[in-house]
Amino acid sequence: MDLGLIKVFVCIYESRNIGKAADKLNLSQPSVTYNLNRLRDQLNDVLFIRRRSGVEPTKMAHELYPIFHQAIFNIESAIAEVQAFHPETSHKTFRIGLSDVGEICLLPSLIAFLQQAAPNIKIEIEEIESAKVEQWLIDGFLDLAVFNSSKTMMSKIETRTVFEERYVCISRANHPRLKKELSLEQYLQEDHIAIKSSTGHIQVEQTLKTMNLKRHIRLEVPHFSVLQGVLQCSDMLVTLPSRAAQHYLKHSNNVQMFELPFTMDSFKVSLNWFNRSDDIVARKWLAQSVWQIFQYL
Repeated sequence: MDLGLIKVFVCIYESRNIGKAADKLNLSQPSVTYNLNRLRDQLNDVLFIRRRSGVEPTKMAHELYPIFHQAIFNIESAIAEVQAFHPETSHKTFRIGLSDVGEICLLPSLIAFLQQAAPNIKIEIEEIESAKVEQWLIDGFLDLAVFNSSKTMMSKIETRTVFEERYVCISRANHPRLKKELSLEQYLQEDHIAIKSSTGHIQVEQTLKTMNLKRHIRLEVPHFSVLQGVLQCSDMLVTLPSRAAQHYLKHSNNVQMFELPFTMDSFKVSLNWFNRSDDIVARKWLAQSVWQIFQYL
C-alpha cells in the first residue's frame, strides 16, 4: 500500500477534519479527498463519515489507526535517526505548553541550558488550557506540555511524571490577622486570589465542595507569576503549589507561607508529548533535555 495514502489516513484521523489534514500535509483539499477515495476503494470501506464539524471515523478506521500510526512512526523514525540534528547549530523553534509551576520551576533552568547547549534554538511558551492540550499536542501546535495532567484524560498522549506537588497558602508577611498558623475559619473569612480553572487548577474548589464549604474569590488571574505586586498591597490569600510558594518566599521578604487547614491530595506534574512522526530526533532531544533538567531542580 502507498505510504502516502497511509499518511493521509493518519492525518485525517487525528485532525477529524479534511481541511485541517490538508493544511498539515501541505496539500490541497481536493488532493486529500482524492487520496482518501483511493484508500476507500482499496479497503472497501468509507473510513470517515461527514459530520457538521468535520468527519467521524468508522469502526474499521478506529481499528486501522493504531496499526497505520505505528507503521508511519517506525518508518519515519528510522529515516530521522540517520538524519543529523545538531542542537548546537540548529535554528529550530520549539513550542512548549507550561503551567505556572512549569514556568517558575523549569523555564529559568531551560533557558540557561539552551544558552550553552543550543544557543540558536528558539522557545515559544504557550499558556496551558487543560481542555485543549491533548489536541494541541496531536496537531503539532505544541511539541511538549508540562503541567498537572492528573485531572485531564489524554489517552493518545505519552506522559512521564517529573515530580509530585502539594498545595499551600501564602499571604503578605505583615498580614493584620494571620500570624503563625492558619485556621479553617480564618481561611474561609479572608478574600482569595484564584487561578483560572481552564489552566487545570480546580482541586481547591473541588476539595472545599466535598466539605460543603466555599471560599470568597475576589480576584481571578491566568497564572501565579502576576501575583507578586498584588500580594504586596492586599490582604488576600493565594492557595498554590508549594514550589511556586517557595519561589515567592525566596524572592521576597514580605511573604509568609501556611499549611492548608484542610486535607488535600497531592498531585503530579508531568511531561507530556505525542509520538508524531515529524522531527522525531529533535523532539526526542527536547524531551530528554527537559526531563534531565527536572532531575536537578
